[in-house]
Amino acid sequence: MQKECASRQPVVGARALPQGVKMGDVGISFRNSTGANAFTLAEVLLTLAIIGVVAALTIPAVVTKVTKDQYVTGLKKAYNTLRAVEREAIQKYGPMENWTWSTGEDPTADFEKYFLPHFDVLKNCGATTEEGCFAEELTVLSGSSMSHRNTAEYYKIVTSDGISWAYYKVGFTNPLQVRGHFIVDVNGLKGPNRLGRDIFEFQVYPSSLGIKPHGSYYADSTTPIPTSVVDAECNTSGNYCAAKVLSEGAMNY
Repeated sequence: MQKECASRQPVVGARALPQGVKMGDVGISFRNSTGANAFTLAEVLLTLAIIGVVAALTIPAVVTKVTKDQYVTGLKKAYNTLRAVEREAIQKYGPMENWTWSTGEDPTADFEKYFLPHFDVLKNCGATTEEGCFAEELTVLSGSSMSHRNTAEYYKIVTSDGISWAYYKVGFTNPLQVRGHFIVDVNGLKGPNRLGRDIFEFQVYPSSLGIKPHGSYYADSTTPIPTSVVDAECNTSGNYCAAKVLSEGAMNY
């Protein structure tokens, strides 16, 4: 009797179905005409749907991280360039605290004397309204508009690596106060042209501090800015982000 029952067990391909399982039960994979295992249409569609959901959730995050990493790399490159420029200028003119700065707020004399000769310049717009060296439309981190740099108050160049530079002269005479600002767009005229993303600032101290990322020290002293203040400014407006990113080695905001 047992042998007779076993002989009546339904067979799929060359295999007998488990005891109590019918051919129409969900989840049973049948062999196609060639004898190979095949998925049902429902299984294929379900798999594709899962892959689509996972991709939709992960790809934007991956793209954002890659883009931020590119900005961080550009910022590090810009800072290395500024340190090299500063080092070469000091070799020629001595310590920065002994430099003779021009009067007034025209950036041309100081920039062309101390900094320009040490850049690998691709395009020089000078302290004019000439276009092509710095983006016209700029925003802060929140997306609000900020003033552009294509004025005679900024001396603008583009270096061979595609980085845009704008130098602003500060008319301070106190030796502890910032003498100038470098505004840097690490990917040139490309977007987003946003402070704290692809645009950062460095300050020029006419002292042993030299050129430092914005957010490192207060503008009128050698006092470091507290980390909590740097974080708050960077996270809300994009200010001080140069100091934050270079300190942490990443764009954690």
